[in-house]
Amino acid sequence: MSVAAVRPAVDRYLAVLRRPSVAFALGASVVGRLHESMIAFGVILVVTADGSYADAGWVLAAYGAGGIVAAPASARLADRLGHRPVLAVTAVGHAAAVLALARGVGPLLPVAVVAGLLTPPLTPALRSTLPRLVGDELRLTAFALESTVQEVIFVAGPVVAAGVAWLAGPEAALVVAASTTVLGVTGYLIAVGRADGRTGHAAQAEAPSGDGRSLDPREPLATAEVLRLMAGAAGFLLVLSIAAVAIVAAASGPSARAGSGVLLGLSSLGSMLGGLAFGARARVPALPRRFVALAGGVAVTAVVAPLAATGVGVVMLGAAVLIYGATIAPVGTVLFGRLSEVAGTSRATEAFGWMGAAMGVGGVLGDAGGGWLATVSPTLGLAVAAGAALATAVVVRARRTPAV
Repeated sequence: MSVAAVRPAVDRYLAVLRRPSVAFALGASVVGRLHESMIAFGVILVVTADGSYADAGWVLAAYGAGGIVAAPASARLADRLGHRPVLAVTAVGHAAAVLALARGVGPLLPVAVVAGLLTPPLTPALRSTLPRLVGDELRLTAFALESTVQEVIFVAGPVVAAGVAWLAGPEAALVVAASTTVLGVTGYLIAVGRADGRTGHAAQAEAPSGDGRSLDPREPLATAEVLRLMAGAAGFLLVLSIAAVAIVAAASGPSARAGSGVLLGLSSLGSMLGGLAFGARARVPALPRRFVALAGGVAVTAVVAPLAATGVGVVMLGAAVLIYGATIAPVGTVLFGRLSEVAGTSRATEAFGWMGAAMGVGGVLGDAGGGWLATVSPTLGLAVAAGAALATAVVVRARRTPAV
């Protein structure tokens, strides 16, 4: 991005952050979603203290299954009953269940399912509220900023969990995860409440303008375009999950090394940079092009992966992963922006809940398939991920897909 283009980009992001309570809401949402990257690590620490990695895997699978089921259900309740009561109740219930996991209260598998089922729909709530807080003209920039900020969750969460566990024991990591959920949700509700108080909540009655085709509240949510976007969300996480395992395997060999986490950090850093640059645009290419770019980023990593056995090769792999990372956030930005337009105000939270479930399914399939592919060949895993991105580009291609 040229120097001349930097100032308008910065101005767009500042315009988003200057809207009432937006910065507070985004910051609180990061705190409230830290559990997304803390609980898995905390569960592994707690369960393997007396059990095995296989036992921990079953607990995490139970937690994930509960989350996939809950995502659309809790989001739909939030649309019908209001964000405040649903977020408040689920935050407290989720925290209590996570604390029970930490203390070993009751059988772990049922408690993990309950914790997953009570996951607060904070992400769909935030994404459905952002257009109302910032206005239609800054919608895309706001989603780009949210996608970029979300990377902080996956960078900071494991570090916080590891530090807490080292200082106070494995259970403390889950205790902190439960506490941040309640703290973050409370802060988010305060921020949005203040914004609504200033605007009189009038904006909530307005459907986003978009292309004029947002859903009527009486329409079925599962329209052809919504289903394409859900398939895109599942394909997106499928690609990311396969690629993550393959990158670790390429850098580590048969046994994962802690240092390979630096490469995953580079992909997050690349995503932050790519998301910020991409979100400064007022209009962007259609969604299939974003998946083609994602496929290109994965393909670059696949080409370099066989060289990772040497010191220079690892550096080259790090550069390739950074390039790949820069293609990640733009995909999420267009997915979220397009779904927000199609769903409209009255159905947005539920729609984002379903998208979260679709992403969860893609992530589960990618984790399982990626692990198997990585044992055969990390390069093969990356090649399959690139192919999956191209296949998803075909799936999400509508007959007429307007620019967002």
